[in-house]
Formats: sequence, C-alpha cells, structure tokens
Amino acid sequence: MESRIATNLALAAWSLALFALTLFLDTRHADFPFFYHPDEPDKVEQVLHENWNFHHPMLLLSATRAALSIHPVTARDDENAASQQVVELGRFVSAAFIAIAVVALSLLAFLWRGWAPATACGLALALHHQLFELGHYMKEDSALLMGLALAFLAMLALWQTPNRFRSIILGMACGLALSGKYLGIVALAMALPIAWRAPAAGRGTRVALVLAACALAFAIVNWPLLTSPGIFEKSFGREMSLVVHGQGGTTRSVPHAQYWNVFIDNTTPAIWLLLILFLAARWRTRRALTLPDFLLIGFPFAFAIALSFSPKSNDRYFLPATAMFTLLAALGIEDAARLLMGKVSRRAARCIAGGALIACQFASLPEPLEWRTFSEYSRAFQHDDTAELIDYLRSEIPATAVIAKDNRIHLSDPERPSQAARHAPIPQRVAGTLFKNDRDSIDELRVEGVTHVVVSETDYGKYFTGSVRAKSGQSATFRARADFYQQLFREAE
Repeated sequence: MESRIATNLALAAWSLALFALTLFLDTRHADFPFFYHPDEPDKVEQVLHENWNFHHPMLLLSATRAALSIHPVTARDDENAASQQVVELGRFVSAAFIAIAVVALSLLAFLWRGWAPATACGLALALHHQLFELGHYMKEDSALLMGLALAFLAMLALWQTPNRFRSIILGMACGLALSGKYLGIVALAMALPIAWRAPAAGRGTRVALVLAACALAFAIVNWPLLTSPGIFEKSFGREMSLVVHGQGGTTRSVPHAQYWNVFIDNTTPAIWLLLILFLAARWRTRRALTLPDFLLIGFPFAFAIALSFSPKSNDRYFLPATAMFTLLAALGIEDAARLLMGKVSRRAARCIAGGALIACQFASLPEPLEWRTFSEYSRAFQHDDTAELIDYLRSEIPATAVIAKDNRIHLSDPERPSQAARHAPIPQRVAGTLFKNDRDSIDELRVEGVTHVVVSETDYGKYFTGSVRAKSGQSATFRARADFYQQLFREAE
C-alpha cells in the first residue's frame, strides 16, 4: 500500500514537472503578429465576436473563449491590438493542450512498460520539434492530440482495471478528441471494442457509459455548433470536400507517399532503431498481445495510411502519428536494454537507449543525413522573417523598385487597404499579389513595371512536387503558374 502511494506521488510530481517544462518551452517566443499564419486571424475574429464558422469542432475556440473571460482583452478600441492579445491567449491554450498530451503519453508509457520508457517518452516529446512548433500556433492540431492522448491513456487504464468510473473518463476523453477535430472520432472507434472486450463483467454498461460520457463532453464543448445545424452542415460538407478533392486548385493522386517524407522529417535514427526493436519483440510475443496493444501499436501506421488517401496534405496532420511513433520508440528502450544485457547493466542500457532518443532531438548531422531538431525550430521562433525581409528591402533594394509578392508575404498590399496598418512601411511600391488580375507571366509583370518578386515556398512549393496536379478544369491555370515559378527561378537574379 505504501509502495503504491509512493508511486502515485512520484507520478504526480513527474507529471507536474513535465507539464511545466513543456508549457514553458512551447510558450517561448509565441508573440509574433497574429496575421503571420493565414488561419489565425479568422480564429481570432470568431473568439472576439462569437461569429462561429464550425470548420472544426469547438475545443480550441471554446477553451480560448473561456480563457478570455478570465483574462479579458484590454485593447477593445484597437482591433489589431485586441486581435494580438487574443491570438497570444489562444497560443497559450494550444501550448497547454500540447503539454497535457505529453504528460498523458508519458503516463501511458508508464502504464505500459514502466519508468524508463515514461521518462524518455515525456522528455523526447517535450523536446520534439513538431510538437514544439504546433504548440506555438492557435490551431486545432494541438486539441486533437490532447484528446487522443487522453483517450489512449484511458483505454489502457480501463483495460487494466475495468470499472464504471474509468469508462466515464474514457468516454469524456473521446468527447474531447472529437471536439478537437472531426478526425477525433477514431478515438471512439477504438474505445468501444476495448470497453466491450475488457476482462470483467458489465461490458454493456461500460459501452453505454463511454457513449453517454462522450456525447455529454461533446455537447458541453460544442453547444454553439449543436444549436446551429445549418451552418454546421455547410461547414462540415466543406471540410469533407477538401479532404476528398484537395484544396485550392490542386489535388493529387491517392494513395500518395507524401507522409513517408513527413515521417522521415519528424523522426530520428534513434526512433527508427528503437521502433524496429520494439516491433520485432512484439512480433515474437504476438500471441500474448492484448486488444489495446494491437490498437495502440497499429494506430500510427493506420493513421498514416489513412492520411495518404486524402489529396489534402500537410505536415501538421501527421502530429498524432509523430507522437505515437515517438512513444513506441520509447517503449523499445526495454527491448534495447534486454539486447545489451550481456554487455552493460540493465540500468546503463536504459540510460544509453533513452539518452540517444532524447539527444537526437538536438543533434544534427551534415546533409544528406541531417534531420530536423528542436534547437533549429527554437532558433527559428526567435527570428522575425518578415522584419528581416523589410530591413533587407530598405537597405538593399532601390526605393524606386516595384514589388509583386506571394499570398504568404506580409508586405502592405494595395489590394487590401484595410490591412495596411498591420505592416511596416517600405519605400518601394507593392504592385499587389501574384496572379491577381490574370497576371500569369513574368512578361505581364514587366509590362506593369514590376522589377522584383518576393515568393514563399508555402505558395510555390506545390508546383515543384511531382505528385501534385490540377483539379478538373484548373489545368491551364496550374500549368501557367508552374511555368511562372520555373521561369522565375531559372532567370531571376
């Protein structure tokens, strides 16, 4: 009994420390302007004016709105200043969601295989560049990860000790996952068979409690959505159309291999090796695996495959798979320790494997072996690329220059005079955004007097990706823009 109390106290202390560390890291340098990310101004406007569009479920926005009632905006007369305050509050909420997810996954590792995997998993995730990056944005990806992480922890806890209380907790966690993003429905799809098959009597009661708690949690978080069925139906249809047909004027053949590259970008050689050791060991003991073992081990693989069947792709969609691959690699520390048992002590083997997992979040090698690191992203958030661009334009480009730009470039745009106050003035004239008014060629820009072009890989990158193609009826536009960028990079100084 005393041992159990001591373990619980140690877990509570570890959870608080890990939460504080992750929250501290993910809230550093999160004060960049609210309009830098194209999706954040819309979310800010919804929170400020409660004019919901329901493109996603409400967890992030509802939590930010609740935080706003505790920490109200002080600059109501200045729309830009008020928006900045709201976005920083929303980013804090997002960082808190990431921190909760990291703690939940660390506790899941503890329930599964003990202290060494739990510690390594928690630190590796707290220092993972993708979690760190997405914790800096007011985006729903963090809400989805938190909901899934809590649901996965509750699944294993229910399986180990089936009872009504844990069934309710599991249902509420599934409700949060579904409230993060519509894709969170996968948590409920995994939870129901676990509640049904858990090794104890009362499976019908458990399933009913999971469903009821899920519905209640979803209703509390998403009440505005439930009371506006017309807007919800339209927005949900829009999201499904993007998933099935792609975004903008582009699409791609499915299944595609884009997420194989995303996997490589978001993992390290230590994760690859430990993941292989873990999976090999589980294959040898596959007859002893439980239903939660199968579901949780299979989740990141199934999730990645499912993503590959949508033409709408983005690195951030891979976040739940990234987190679970890292967790499974941390579980592989025990398998690595058994492999090294004859050479070093078990404790030393755990330290070596866990240390390698954590160290690779910082270490980087020259190309082509280079992988992305936490320190690289931390440095990136300390620099304002737009401010550096403006300094460059002021000091290096003639004041008589005429500039055209991509959508993602934050320069004062004559086509958007209402947003002029957001941008620092420059001496050059900005001729507007590329491809507006059917300007599809460099020659047409020259006729207008444009002398310089500023572009962002976020806009032009898709035209250099072989798997991306035009939607039906958009081929001519797609080809013209691809030719434009190819000529630009071929001929421009």
